[in-house]
Amino acid sequence: MVMRERRLVFGEVADDYDRLRPGYPPQLVEDVLAAAGPGPVLEVGAGTGKATMAFAPRVADLTCVEPDPRMAGVLRRKLPGARIVASKFETWAPERGYGLLFSGQAWHWVDNDRRTDLAWAALASGGVLAPFWNMSTVADPVLHAALREVDRRHGLDDHTPHRPLATGLPDRDAAEDRAELGLDEERFPEVTVLRYHSARSVSAADYPAFLLSFSLYRMLDPGTAGAVVADTVAAIEAHGGVLDFIMVTDLVLARRA
Repeated sequence: MVMRERRLVFGEVADDYDRLRPGYPPQLVEDVLAAAGPGPVLEVGAGTGKATMAFAPRVADLTCVEPDPRMAGVLRRKLPGARIVASKFETWAPERGYGLLFSGQAWHWVDNDRRTDLAWAALASGGVLAPFWNMSTVADPVLHAALREVDRRHGLDDHTPHRPLATGLPDRDAAEDRAELGLDEERFPEVTVLRYHSARSVSAADYPAFLLSFSLYRMLDPGTAGAVVADTVAAIEAHGGVLDFIMVTDLVLARRA
Protein backbone atom coordinates (compact mmCIF):
# COMPACT_ATOMS: atom_id res chain seq x y z
CA MET A 1 0.00 0.00 0.00
CA VAL A 2 1.29 3.47 -0.90
CA MET A 3 1.64 5.68 2.17
CA ARG A 4 0.43 9.25 1.58
CA GLU A 5 1.84 12.22 3.45
CA ARG A 6 -1.06 14.37 4.57
CA ARG A 7 0.53 17.69 3.69
CA LEU A 8 1.09 16.51 0.11
CA VAL A 9 -2.38 15.17 -0.75
CA PHE A 10 -3.56 18.54 -2.07
CA GLY A 11 -1.61 17.96 -5.26
CA GLU A 12 -3.96 15.10 -6.13
CA VAL A 13 -6.61 17.74 -6.87
CA ALA A 14 -4.41 20.75 -7.59
CA ASP A 15 -6.73 22.32 -10.18
CA ASP A 16 -9.80 22.01 -7.95
CA TYR A 17 -7.82 23.45 -5.05
CA ASP A 18 -6.84 26.42 -7.17
CA ARG A 19 -10.38 26.95 -8.46
CA LEU A 20 -12.32 26.58 -5.23
CA ARG A 21 -10.21 27.45 -2.20
CA PRO A 22 -10.44 31.07 -1.02
CA GLY A 23 -7.77 33.69 -1.44
CA TYR A 24 -6.86 36.43 1.05
CA PRO A 25 -8.11 39.97 1.76
CA PRO A 26 -6.37 42.74 -0.20
CA GLN A 27 -5.80 44.67 3.02
CA LEU A 28 -3.77 41.75 4.37
CA VAL A 29 -1.40 42.03 1.41
CA GLU A 30 -1.06 45.77 2.03
CA ASP A 31 -0.32 45.23 5.72
CA VAL A 32 2.25 42.49 5.10
CA LEU A 33 4.15 44.50 2.50
CA ALA A 34 4.06 47.62 4.67
CA ALA A 35 5.66 45.67 7.52
CA ALA A 36 8.28 43.87 5.42
CA GLY A 37 11.95 44.62 5.79
CA PRO A 38 14.06 45.58 2.77
CA GLY A 39 15.27 42.89 0.41
CA PRO A 40 13.93 39.88 -1.47
CA VAL A 41 10.74 38.03 -0.52
CA LEU A 42 10.27 34.33 0.20
CA GLU A 43 6.99 32.39 0.16
CA VAL A 44 6.83 29.05 1.97
CA GLY A 45 4.17 26.57 0.87
CA ALA A 46 3.14 28.51 -2.22
CA GLY A 47 0.75 25.80 -3.40
CA THR A 48 -1.07 26.79 -6.59
CA GLY A 49 -0.56 30.48 -5.86
CA LYS A 50 -3.62 31.45 -3.82
CA ALA A 51 -1.46 34.01 -2.00
CA THR A 52 1.33 34.29 -4.57
CA MET A 53 -0.89 35.88 -7.20
CA ALA A 54 -1.74 38.73 -4.83
CA PHE A 55 1.87 39.42 -3.86
CA ALA A 56 3.72 38.79 -7.14
CA PRO A 57 2.66 42.02 -8.92
CA ARG A 58 3.96 44.03 -5.95
CA VAL A 59 7.25 42.19 -5.38
CA ALA A 60 10.28 42.56 -7.64
CA ASP A 61 12.25 39.62 -6.23
CA LEU A 62 10.08 36.68 -5.12
CA THR A 63 11.09 33.06 -4.48
CA CYS A 64 8.33 30.48 -3.94
CA VAL A 65 9.05 27.18 -2.18
CA GLU A 66 6.43 24.43 -2.65
CA PRO A 67 6.98 20.73 -1.76
CA ASP A 68 4.37 19.25 -4.13
CA PRO A 69 5.41 19.35 -7.81
CA ARG A 70 1.78 19.09 -8.91
CA MET A 71 0.80 22.21 -6.98
CA ALA A 72 3.95 23.95 -8.18
CA GLY A 73 3.02 23.00 -11.74
CA VAL A 74 -0.27 24.91 -11.50
CA LEU A 75 1.60 27.93 -10.15
CA ARG A 76 4.11 27.76 -13.01
CA ARG A 77 1.26 27.86 -15.52
CA LYS A 78 -0.13 30.94 -13.82
CA LEU A 79 3.24 32.68 -13.37
CA PRO A 80 5.54 31.60 -16.20
CA GLY A 81 9.12 32.48 -15.44
CA ALA A 82 8.58 32.82 -11.70
CA ARG A 83 11.27 31.53 -9.36
CA ILE A 84 9.61 28.39 -7.96
CA VAL A 85 11.54 25.81 -5.96
CA ALA A 86 9.94 22.35 -5.73
CA SER A 87 11.17 21.41 -2.26
CA LYS A 88 10.16 21.09 1.35
CA PHE A 89 11.19 24.16 3.29
CA GLU A 90 12.90 21.89 5.82
CA THR A 91 15.34 20.55 3.20
CA TRP A 92 15.90 23.78 1.25
CA ALA A 93 18.91 25.98 2.00
CA PRO A 94 18.41 29.72 1.40
CA GLU A 95 21.38 31.40 -0.25
CA ARG A 96 20.59 34.91 1.05
CA GLY A 97 18.63 36.72 3.74
CA TYR A 98 15.04 37.72 2.99
CA GLY A 99 13.23 40.86 4.08
CA LEU A 100 9.91 38.98 4.21
CA LEU A 101 8.88 35.35 4.59
CA PHE A 102 5.14 34.87 4.11
CA SER A 103 3.09 31.67 4.21
CA GLY A 104 -0.62 31.40 3.47
CA GLN A 105 -2.45 28.40 4.92
CA ALA A 106 0.80 26.42 5.01
CA TRP A 107 2.96 27.34 8.02
CA HIS A 108 1.31 24.66 10.20
CA TRP A 109 2.61 22.02 7.74
CA VAL A 110 6.23 23.01 8.39
CA ASP A 111 7.95 20.93 11.08
CA ASN A 112 6.81 22.53 14.36
CA ASP A 113 10.11 21.77 16.07
CA ARG A 114 12.20 23.45 13.35
CA ARG A 115 10.12 26.16 11.72
CA THR A 116 11.22 28.99 14.01
CA ASP A 117 14.87 28.12 13.46
CA LEU A 118 14.28 27.86 9.71
CA ALA A 119 12.54 31.23 9.58
CA TRP A 120 15.31 32.83 11.61
CA ALA A 121 17.93 31.43 9.24
CA ALA A 122 16.06 32.56 6.11
CA LEU A 123 15.33 36.12 7.25
CA ALA A 124 17.74 39.04 7.21
CA SER A 125 18.01 41.20 10.32
CA GLY A 126 14.81 43.25 10.54
CA GLY A 127 12.99 40.89 8.20
CA VAL A 128 9.42 39.81 8.91
CA LEU A 129 7.84 36.38 9.23
CA ALA A 130 4.18 36.59 8.14
CA PRO A 131 2.11 33.41 8.40
CA PHE A 132 -1.62 33.79 7.78
CA TRP A 133 -4.58 31.45 7.47
CA ASN A 134 -8.30 31.38 6.73
CA MET A 135 -11.02 30.02 8.97
CA SER A 136 -14.70 29.82 8.16
CA THR A 137 -18.10 28.92 9.52
CA VAL A 138 -21.54 28.57 7.96
CA ALA A 139 -23.58 31.77 8.03
CA ASP A 140 -27.05 30.15 8.17
CA PRO A 141 -27.46 28.64 11.68
CA VAL A 142 -30.06 26.10 10.51
CA LEU A 143 -27.84 24.80 7.72
CA HIS A 144 -24.86 24.96 10.06
CA ALA A 145 -26.64 22.66 12.52
CA ALA A 146 -27.56 20.24 9.71
CA LEU A 147 -23.95 20.07 8.49
CA ARG A 148 -22.62 19.63 12.01
CA GLU A 149 -24.98 16.68 12.39
CA VAL A 150 -23.59 15.15 9.19
CA ASP A 151 -20.06 15.61 10.53
CA ARG A 152 -20.95 14.02 13.87
CA ARG A 153 -22.71 11.12 12.17
CA HIS A 154 -19.56 10.32 10.24
CA GLY A 155 -17.22 10.80 13.19
CA LEU A 156 -15.46 13.87 11.81
CA ASP A 157 -13.74 16.32 14.13
CA ASP A 158 -13.93 20.09 14.43
CA HIS A 159 -11.50 20.66 11.54
CA THR A 160 -14.21 20.48 8.87
CA PRO A 161 -15.34 23.67 7.08
CA HIS A 162 -18.47 23.50 9.26
CA ARG A 163 -16.75 23.83 12.61
CA PRO A 164 -18.00 26.41 15.12
CA LEU A 165 -16.26 29.76 14.85
CA ALA A 166 -16.82 32.68 17.22
CA THR A 167 -16.68 35.58 14.77
CA GLY A 168 -17.29 38.15 17.50
CA LEU A 169 -13.92 37.52 19.16
CA PRO A 170 -11.60 40.50 19.64
CA ASP A 171 -8.32 40.50 17.76
CA ARG A 172 -6.06 37.66 18.76
CA ASP A 173 -3.64 38.03 21.61
CA ALA A 174 -0.02 38.50 20.48
CA ALA A 175 1.32 36.59 23.49
CA GLU A 176 -0.83 33.56 22.66
CA ASP A 177 0.23 33.56 19.01
CA ARG A 178 3.87 34.02 20.02
CA ALA A 179 3.66 30.94 22.24
CA GLU A 180 1.69 28.89 19.71
CA LEU A 181 4.15 29.62 16.91
CA GLY A 182 7.24 29.26 19.09
CA LEU A 183 8.47 32.83 18.52
CA ASP A 184 10.92 33.59 21.32
CA GLU A 185 11.37 37.23 22.30
CA GLU A 186 15.14 37.21 21.83
CA ARG A 187 14.98 36.37 18.13
CA PHE A 188 11.53 37.85 17.34
CA PRO A 189 11.12 40.77 19.74
CA GLU A 190 8.23 42.41 17.87
CA VAL A 191 4.99 40.45 17.20
CA THR A 192 1.74 41.92 15.86
CA VAL A 193 -1.49 40.04 15.17
CA LEU A 194 -4.27 41.18 12.85
CA ARG A 195 -7.67 39.76 11.91
CA TYR A 196 -9.76 40.31 8.77
CA HIS A 197 -13.42 39.53 8.11
CA SER A 198 -15.01 38.60 4.77
CA ALA A 199 -17.63 36.31 3.22
CA ARG A 200 -17.91 33.89 0.32
CA SER A 201 -20.36 31.35 -1.14
CA VAL A 202 -19.97 27.85 -2.62
CA SER A 203 -22.74 26.10 -4.59
CA ALA A 204 -23.89 22.55 -3.92
CA ALA A 205 -22.58 21.62 -7.39
CA ASP A 206 -19.06 22.76 -6.49
CA TYR A 207 -19.12 21.51 -2.91
CA PRO A 208 -17.92 17.92 -3.53
CA ALA A 209 -14.72 19.15 -5.18
CA PHE A 210 -14.36 21.85 -2.52
CA LEU A 211 -14.60 19.34 0.34
CA LEU A 212 -12.21 16.94 -1.37
CA SER A 213 -9.59 19.69 -1.56
CA PHE A 214 -9.17 19.41 2.24
CA SER A 215 -6.65 16.92 3.64
CA LEU A 216 -9.16 15.68 6.26
CA TYR A 217 -11.45 14.40 3.50
CA ARG A 218 -8.67 13.24 1.19
CA MET A 219 -7.29 10.96 3.93
CA LEU A 220 -10.63 9.14 4.32
CA ASP A 221 -11.10 5.86 2.49
CA PRO A 222 -13.01 6.39 -0.78
CA GLY A 223 -16.25 4.79 0.45
CA THR A 224 -16.39 6.92 3.59
CA ALA A 225 -15.45 10.06 1.68
CA GLY A 226 -18.20 9.41 -0.85
CA ALA A 227 -20.82 8.94 1.85
CA VAL A 228 -19.75 12.08 3.73
CA VAL A 229 -19.79 14.19 0.58
CA ALA A 230 -23.18 12.85 -0.52
CA ASP A 231 -24.79 13.54 2.86
CA THR A 232 -23.21 17.00 3.05
CA VAL A 233 -24.41 18.00 -0.41
CA ALA A 234 -27.90 16.66 0.34
CA ALA A 235 -28.08 18.93 3.39
CA ILE A 236 -27.01 21.96 1.34
CA GLU A 237 -29.53 21.20 -1.40
CA ALA A 238 -32.27 20.89 1.21
CA HIS A 239 -31.44 24.42 2.39
CA GLY A 240 -31.34 26.33 -0.88
CA GLY A 241 -28.37 24.83 -2.74
CA VAL A 242 -25.75 27.42 -1.76
CA LEU A 243 -23.52 27.51 1.31
CA ASP A 244 -22.63 31.01 2.54
CA PHE A 245 -19.49 31.23 4.64
CA ILE A 246 -18.40 33.79 7.20
CA MET A 247 -14.64 34.06 6.79
CA VAL A 248 -11.97 35.09 9.28
CA THR A 249 -8.34 35.50 8.23
CA ASP A 250 -5.64 35.76 10.90
CA LEU A 251 -2.18 37.22 10.30
CA VAL A 252 0.91 37.20 12.52
CA LEU A 253 3.74 39.65 11.81
CA ALA A 254 6.96 38.72 13.64
CA ARG A 255 10.04 40.88 13.11
CA ARG A 256 13.46 39.24 13.36
CA ALA A 257 16.05 40.86 15.59
